[in-house]
Amino acid sequence: MSIFIRELEKVIERYCGLYLISRNTTFLWNPAESHQALDFDVHTSGEKILVAVEGIEILGFASIWEADSFLHNLFVHPAAQRRGIGRALLEGCTQYFFDTPTLKCLKANVNAMQFYKSQGWQILREELGPDGLYFLMSA
Repeated sequence: MSIFIRELEKVIERYCGLYLISRNTTFLWNPAESHQALDFDVHTSGEKILVAVEGIEILGFASIWEADSFLHNLFVHPAAQRRGIGRALLEGCTQYFFDTPTLKCLKANVNAMQFYKSQGWQILREELGPDGLYFLMSA
């Protein structure tokens, strides 16, 4: 079966659940109760959202703040990782970047850092934010 990347037309509970599962398995340094399914709506408000689907299964999503060509979120369901879904989402995002795209990756998120580097993203600088040290990266 093929993986399709498309714009999200309406938020349904399954996207919120994917966000919660992904955050709980990625951000192990945060207590699980600090992540809520409804955070999806708040954390993606005003952003272009792309989803990766296979059949009716939701495999991942990316959200972009288009005005700044900023990749805000990219999550792949833990059970679907290492299947090219993150790469496909990044490729789908390119049509919404009007300038050199950037993103912030927490320094503690080693797997994401390795992924972005493997996709050609480079560290511009290290900064301190509310969630800790992060790298500002560009493609």
